[in-house]
Amino acid sequence: MRIAVDARALLGQSTGIGTYTRGISLALAARAGLQVGLFTPRPIGDPPSGNGALTFHSDHHRFGTVWLQTTLPARAEAWRADALLGALTIGPARGATPLVSVVHDLTAIRHPEWHAARTLVGFLPLWESTVERAARFLCVSEATARELALLYPETRTRVAVAQNGVDAHFSASPDGAAAERTRRRFADGKRYILYLGTLEPRKDVETLVGACERLWARRRSRPDLVLAGGAGWKSLPLHRRIARSAFRDKIHVAGYATRAVALDLYRSADVFVYPSLAEGFGLPVAEAMACGIPVVASDIEALREVGGDAAIFVLPGDVPGFARAIERALDDEATRERLREAGPRRAARFTWDDAAKKTAAVLAEAAVTAA
Repeated sequence: MRIAVDARALLGQSTGIGTYTRGISLALAARAGLQVGLFTPRPIGDPPSGNGALTFHSDHHRFGTVWLQTTLPARAEAWRADALLGALTIGPARGATPLVSVVHDLTAIRHPEWHAARTLVGFLPLWESTVERAARFLCVSEATARELALLYPETRTRVAVAQNGVDAHFSASPDGAAAERTRRRFADGKRYILYLGTLEPRKDVETLVGACERLWARRRSRPDLVLAGGAGWKSLPLHRRIARSAFRDKIHVAGYATRAVALDLYRSADVFVYPSLAEGFGLPVAEAMACGIPVVASDIEALREVGGDAAIFVLPGDVPGFARAIERALDDEATRERLREAGPRRAARFTWDDAAKKTAAVLAEAAVTAA
């Protein structure tokens, strides 16, 4: 079976969908009988290193959305693809190759105010045609699948779930020297609380800043806060909030973190906190758990699905609640030990191999349905 993948998420700095595209493509290519072609409007700067079953097909097109609608369908057909995996959800409005749309979340529909205008322009006008045309929808969580079926009942018979995987290199490490180097690099040598993800409104990082300020007001020696991740849409208010904080010296904005840097940051943190208001899956929570770091997260459906009994959950936006939960994760040794042990076990449930097995089955169904 030949699978074409819309791999635009691998262009530039890789975020959650980029991690998904890389992980699922490599895992599909590792399965017997599958050929995977990664199609992009421009060459990938850091292409995945797979085996001979993974090939790359790039053009020299400036506008990815235009390329998706005009060039990709013909390219996939010429490559003789049996199915097209729409890793960025939106697919071509026309084309002979059966489309499987990967739905990460529906925040662009539920909360357009959280997104940049260019994102909405590339999503909303084309989403309805994707709903009509897609042979199947693959959701990255049960939570996303329920939301899709609720908003678009006509998709129910076409929806399947393949949860995200956690890259195998995310694991616990007892290397104290490495942790000390990471603390020196990102937190002036101090212990730290970690957030990792794009700095944008729906991640609600301001709630985390407020919670940490409560902790520092009672005891300034509490661990610092490291915010790692690229600056997203509407991140300026957060930066202004940090700049006027009475504890500005304890807040470290680390910028975009590569996968290698993310691993160091997870392993060296005292606590990982993810205060997001809405998620489709929540890869950073799973990655932090895999590294054996106590996790505090928003009590939303998708993060409950990922974290299970291996995280402390707090109502979204509850600044005092997050402060109490972080304090518990820092000070209660029984809680810390329980989370450290439960995290890697929980994260082990999410593998790219399992995701690829389920994805391959859905792609095969789409190909047969269209035949």
